[in-house]
Amino acid sequence: MIGILSNESFLILLAINTIAAIGMNLVYVTGQLNLGQAAFLAVGAYTTAVLEVEFGMGLWLTLPIAAVIAALIAVPVAIGANRVRGVYLIMGTLAVAEVVRVAISNVEFLGGIQGYSGQTPVSLLEAAVTLVLVLLIATAIMASPFGLEMRSIFDDEDAAAASGVNTRLVKISSVLVSAAVVAVAGGLLAKFLLFIAPRDFGIAVSFTIALYTLIGGVHSLLGAVVGAVGITYLLEVMRNIEDLEWVPTQLHWIDTWRLVIYGVLVMVAMWRLPEGIISRQVGVRLNRPFRPIRDALARLYLRSGPAFVPGIGSRGTETPAEPRNEPVLAATDISYRFGGLLAVDDVSLDVYDRELVALIGANGAGKSTLINVIAGLYPCQEGDIVLSGESVRGLKAYQRTVKGISRTFQTLRPLVHLTAAESVRLGTIAEPRSERLSVDDVLELFGLQDVKDQLPPQLTLSVQRRIAVARAYASSPKVMFLDEPSAGMNVEERVELGALIEQVRELGSSVVLVDHNLDLALGIADRVVVLDQGSVIAVGTPKEIATSELVQAAYLGPGSAGEPPVPKPMIP
Repeated sequence: MIGILSNESFLILLAINTIAAIGMNLVYVTGQLNLGQAAFLAVGAYTTAVLEVEFGMGLWLTLPIAAVIAALIAVPVAIGANRVRGVYLIMGTLAVAEVVRVAISNVEFLGGIQGYSGQTPVSLLEAAVTLVLVLLIATAIMASPFGLEMRSIFDDEDAAAASGVNTRLVKISSVLVSAAVVAVAGGLLAKFLLFIAPRDFGIAVSFTIALYTLIGGVHSLLGAVVGAVGITYLLEVMRNIEDLEWVPTQLHWIDTWRLVIYGVLVMVAMWRLPEGIISRQVGVRLNRPFRPIRDALARLYLRSGPAFVPGIGSRGTETPAEPRNEPVLAATDISYRFGGLLAVDDVSLDVYDRELVALIGANGAGKSTLINVIAGLYPCQEGDIVLSGESVRGLKAYQRTVKGISRTFQTLRPLVHLTAAESVRLGTIAEPRSERLSVDDVLELFGLQDVKDQLPPQLTLSVQRRIAVARAYASSPKVMFLDEPSAGMNVEERVELGALIEQVRELGSSVVLVDHNLDLALGIADRVVVLDQGSVIAVGTPKEIATSELVQAAYLGPGSAGEPPVPKPMIP
């Protein structure tokens, strides 16, 4: 066993496989299972070989060139992959790998099907230095805002977009970065094998690279390293089992059956460890000793002006502003249809500076649909949306977040692989750099300091909802849409949430609150808008709405003027 570990060829192969696994991790962390990595491995291998043999270039020049060429070739692949999901993405990327392999087989200059040779062998030092450099670059990427955005997409693209993430650009960029890293592994492989042929880059290679990440753990670079080292070592041990003195001769049959045994072990591992050996939860625990370094990197990337201080208004407003005559947000004549169903019918909604508006109505009244249209999740089919005097109708959801519209979702959609602190930090990325809020102060404002390093599955429902609101507030929005933030909370938690929402309003953000708990909604709102069957049926103060016979008939149920309204049972 020690002999295998100390074998120079094995260590070089281990470095190559680890680099390939890191490349795979950098794309799968966004949720894209790209099984076309063999194509970029081949591009890196042939580029490095040709540049050395034909032009006499050294390793440290050929590897960067191979990475750039692979990234350029990956552009159409990345754009196409961004338009498909699931099995279509898998089949499409597999097809790309096969197309590249067949294309190389038909190029005589590259040796065709016979292969290409003439490279000088790579040394262990060169492989080790390359691995260290790739690890440092990949670690810097994952610690950056870009890395945080990639991981958020894995959990929920819509929630990520609502936090200001350009999901399309991030997913495309991750494919390019991944292709470049895998091409570096291919360059080393060409100098390791010394003779390369198209058959070395078949579909099985793509599956093997994917398994490194899937078995090791998708959500951290450590998982990719563990997967590559473990699988490479396991296969090498089984392949050389007859040479291991400590193994009884009765077990030498393992060599013959090694691929079957390997397949069974892979299936068991994926069954028992669906998130890999290094799950996200394990990764968080292992990273705790490195928290100071991680926080220092985050501050370096997110360096801003003066830290946010509770009590100072958002987006640079240092003193409370008087309500303006013009609304901060004016959604005018909004209509939205699901096929033949008119969900929102000619609705207008104005929100003024530091105003708290309650948007109420029975289930199916169109509240969430209206929010989805204003926030950009649904396209604006009719009407216009003006924010601070500028129309945002044609903007994507992430662009509207950057402009100043943030939201939470009716159904809790936590970013389950981000800690509370990372979730809040994701929200700050959308904020202009000179006015970016302090993550620690936002966590303190929402009472999340004690859980900042915990993942959502470890937390109660009410805490998860507070994290969602904190992430929405971290972008320093002009208008926040809170869709059912009190769902699942008890009375005490709703009271705390109400006080928190009022504080958010005082700090400078206008709030539109959708909530079926009328004690909360009518208790803190400045103005109430009532929807029924997609149309506005009443607008007024909480007292006026509570005593409106029209509203009671449509939504609140029986109740006399001056008495607390009694809501009708909600239809599931």
